[in-house]
Amino acid sequence: MNKRRKVLDIMAKHPSWGVRLVAEEANCSPSYAHLVRQQVKAAEYRAAKAEIAAESTAAATSVLVPSAGVSAEVQTSYEEHNDIPPQPLATRGNLLDIAKAYITKDRQSDHGDAEDNFTRIAQYWSVHLGVPVKAHDVAVMMALLKVARIKQNPNHIDNWVDGAGYFACGGEIANLQ
Repeated sequence: MNKRRKVLDIMAKHPSWGVRLVAEEANCSPSYAHLVRQQVKAAEYRAAKAEIAAESTAAATSVLVPSAGVSAEVQTSYEEHNDIPPQPLATRGNLLDIAKAYITKDRQSDHGDAEDNFTRIAQYWSVHLGVPVKAHDVAVMMALLKVARIKQNPNHIDNWVDGAGYFACGGEIANLQ
């Protein structure tokens, strides 16, 4: 069994394990285990985009219309950076579908339960800032981080998707409290 296969098998068997534990078990460096995990996440991201694109285009038309005004170079850049081309895929519905896929699927295996994770972050931030911070505040602050990144680069779709995800998590957490 090659090193990559071993890392993948361990990650599949122990989805909640961090990179260091996977690396120890696979007898490889943490950076290699991290690289493999990133490649898996990128593949899952591309698969989710393809599934959403297929669903949305099937509902609208049987022909995928290429993005208007996007050169081959720009299209290649989208693919290399795992980003979504502008139209027709970067629609409100598609962006929300991608955010929904992210926050309702395997994030728990990486980060734990959203409410527990945001509560833990709130506790750390409360100590650091010297003021009480609640779990829903964490969601708002993380969404604002994405807003700041959007200010720098509004064309990077990932920030829009992540912001929607943070607001959705925050809304759920606020209504559970």
